[in-house]
Amino acid sequence: MSRVSSAVAAVGITVFLAAGAAAQTPPAPAQPPPPLTNLQVYPKDIPRPQLIATMQGFVAALGVQASGGCGYCHVGTAPQFDFASEANPKKNVARKMILMSRDITAKLPEVTGKPAAEVTSLRCATCHRGVAVPKLLPDILTETSTKSGTAAAVQQYRDLRAKYYGGQSYDFSENALVAAAAPLIAANKADDAIAWLQLNAEFYPKSSATYAALGQAYARKSDTANAIKNYEKAVELDPNNQQAKRQLEQLKK
Repeated sequence: MSRVSSAVAAVGITVFLAAGAAAQTPPAPAQPPPPLTNLQVYPKDIPRPQLIATMQGFVAALGVQASGGCGYCHVGTAPQFDFASEANPKKNVARKMILMSRDITAKLPEVTGKPAAEVTSLRCATCHRGVAVPKLLPDILTETSTKSGTAAAVQQYRDLRAKYYGGQSYDFSENALVAAAAPLIAANKADDAIAWLQLNAEFYPKSSATYAALGQAYARKSDTANAIKNYEKAVELDPNNQQAKRQLEQLKK
């Protein structure tokens, strides 16, 4: 064998042996996660997987995954969080909410007269239902309408519907805006009520209740022609809508 061939063979054997030795070398042990610290609401010996699952439940209940996830209440951003820090004030608010929920749940057996095993526990999702600030939709729209006008509130409804429709966060059912329009009609804010009801008719074109409410709103404005038109539409969609029938008869006298 030539010297060159011998050298090549030697190199090959060396590489082979080195690879074999590397394959036999056990991987370095994974570093254990840091210990859980500053636990004030949950037991200090709570299993880590249980605590993580609980915290993930909070993220889902508040719908904050897209706005920082754990960082909504804790300090830091993924994957680096300082869970022990007290710098984020929302963390202490969360603690108080957890304790409040426990306190209410503990009182439910006495209030309802049911055994503790049969009452429904109050949880974050009970109120939040996927939004960080659990305001009802009519309250949100009324606040926007007061500050920025009805047109802005109508657009806000469209935006919220596009984002949350099909979920549990807000009531986008057929009668939700009808109910929101009723106090506006009573308060002589017929134009605002009409804006909500026309929006509802856009999404629920076969809603007899919507057209009946529109008839009521136009009647409040003394716009008899449009009131009759909408009451007729309400009766057409639901011949059993007795209230719309009575109102229509009175307007046609």
